[in-house]
Amino acid sequence: MSEFKLAAGSHVKFGCISTQLYPILRNGLAANMPRQNFQEEEPAAHGIMVGELMAYFAACAAFCKATSKLHHEHQQVLGEFVNALQSQLGEKPQMPELENIAVGAGLPVILEIELEEDCVLMADTHFVSDNEAEKSWKLWRSGSLLRDGGIPATWIKKFYFPRLLDYRDVASSRSPRSLEQTTDTALMVGGLMQSWHKDTPADLLHAFRKQYGRINFSQHSSFDETFLERFFNLNPMLDPATRLLNQMTIWQDMDALAKKQQIPLA
Repeated sequence: MSEFKLAAGSHVKFGCISTQLYPILRNGLAANMPRQNFQEEEPAAHGIMVGELMAYFAACAAFCKATSKLHHEHQQVLGEFVNALQSQLGEKPQMPELENIAVGAGLPVILEIELEEDCVLMADTHFVSDNEAEKSWKLWRSGSLLRDGGIPATWIKKFYFPRLLDYRDVASSRSPRSLEQTTDTALMVGGLMQSWHKDTPADLLHAFRKQYGRINFSQHSSFDETFLERFFNLNPMLDPATRLLNQMTIWQDMDALAKKQQIPLA
């Protein structure tokens, strides 16, 4: 098997959810991490899956699984929450019981990593054979990074996240911030399209950039203790009902956009 390396200075992306950010800040990314997918049993880990649009696929899969699990565990309370949202459009439900539930509500995020040394990359065998690592990266922008000790947190330079909404934003279906969050969600559906339909990421990203002028989530921040604290102190993250509101609006957009592409979220 020929060896392919990404040179020091290369930028790669890793998809996860917000509840993982502090553990990653403390410990970095472990050398072998389960690949995110939509099955309960994830395949054996070998390296760290990184990519471009496939990082958004990973964030989507992690978000969908975590959201499904949370809603299954708290069906009654979250059902009452949804009913309250529908009956009092634009108003925040006063439900103290949401506080403990919201702790487990993770929103999708993308980590941008700058390699500080040359790193071996293995092929993403979802797209190519295991001896085509260079093709895997150059054509599909996806692969498994191998490094003893994993990726240190200091290599993570920034994280991207979707536009976060408050209750004023959802009072109107055409609010600019709601539309921006929907656009952010479309990036994750782009990752689904790459994985399910084998659409090439260059074509998908070119179309996205042409329409929206960017190829990342609309919001970003540096990745360190100070900026993570600021992120988690944003009202949509700090307030339990508003964090759950964002989880639901992202989920609804994801479900609607995926159905248009005939892609199941399970």
